[in-house]
Amino acid sequence: MYQTNSTNSIQSAMQASSFIPLQQDLLIGEERTYDPDRLVINQVFEHYHQTLKAEPKLLEMLIRRKIDPDFADRYNIGFANRTLGYELQTPKCLLGSRNRGQLQRLGLLKASGHEFLRGALVIPFSDNHGNIVGAYGRRPRHQRRSPAYHLYWNAQQVSFFNATCQPLPQTLILCKNALDVLTLLTAGVDNAVATMGVQGFNDIQLSRLLEDGVRKVYIAFDNTPEANRYALLIAQALEAINVSCYRVQLPVGHDVNRFAMSQTDVADAFNRLLNTAARFKQRYGQMVSQVKDHWLKQFVSVEECVAFYLEEQRQGGKATRTLNAARIHLERFQDYCCTHGIDQIANINGDVLEAYQQYLTDEKNVFTGKVISLITQIERMDSVVRMLSRLHYYGIIPEPVGHITCSGSMH
Repeated sequence: MYQTNSTNSIQSAMQASSFIPLQQDLLIGEERTYDPDRLVINQVFEHYHQTLKAEPKLLEMLIRRKIDPDFADRYNIGFANRTLGYELQTPKCLLGSRNRGQLQRLGLLKASGHEFLRGALVIPFSDNHGNIVGAYGRRPRHQRRSPAYHLYWNAQQVSFFNATCQPLPQTLILCKNALDVLTLLTAGVDNAVATMGVQGFNDIQLSRLLEDGVRKVYIAFDNTPEANRYALLIAQALEAINVSCYRVQLPVGHDVNRFAMSQTDVADAFNRLLNTAARFKQRYGQMVSQVKDHWLKQFVSVEECVAFYLEEQRQGGKATRTLNAARIHLERFQDYCCTHGIDQIANINGDVLEAYQQYLTDEKNVFTGKVISLITQIERMDSVVRMLSRLHYYGIIPEPVGHITCSGSMH
């Protein structure tokens, strides 16, 4: 595995004992340009793929998990067996040191020199152009120094697994990882895609669902408290863009792959789960429909926004004491805006918040006549910033105004 920019580097690379052939510069657009990061990423995952194909026992592991071994070639599945370092030249030479440093910068090697995905079945995630942009690793057992079963490389920058350049179907099954999708594909269920873990749902994937016009999503995360919590959050985000969400009820503690391993006819058993899937009940009750009604009709006045935020917090189950404290802080901010001629939420910007923060340093308690404490100043600013952040979440204000640290300093 080599990155080469000069004739001497090419000659050194060709003399090394690597079964990965030296690749040419990559074609990007209409001009031939050199992309060293993409080149080395492709070579790393090709090494993992060749490692998997060279070990029949690893392919048997896929069969035991009810996954078609032919998918290894189709999805470039590999295995990180700690031999990547042997394919690199010694770090004492310039080429070897540069390649190792590049792999560390990309996150494929740790600072210690160990492979990030070591000991794991590696399933790459590709973008619409077929370029590898992330990877999911699944270890069959605990490692001595790393107890993690699931590994995620570049998790926040990927789209769905099994989402090609073709538009997504209107009805989709959302799994938590690529292993579950491969299980369903083997059973003949083709409309399945995967995030990279229950926490891996991101803006790229949300935009893809919106652009492709997906209307219904079955969330097939594993049946655990953590997965149930994140499935609810994803459902709330999708309901806001008019996508119906249903929860596939797997047995307690099971994910799709583990469920499939316990079934004789996987397709029939999973279809029964789809038929009995229940639609999510939104935590905020009628608040979701209220937000939809106002999605295009943005609030204008500060008073309207304060009332909306407090009602949203009440619907979300905030304690009465917390709500009363927030109401007092926001009423003080509302009074400040009124006395300074700020009646529209669109007029609130960073300068206004800085001025309000300075105002709080001189504000006095109406009963004692003393300047309010620093803790109270911070609580009042935090209440305002939390409200503005929530308004931005609902699309009422187009951009976040800013935030403050716990010390009360604006940045």
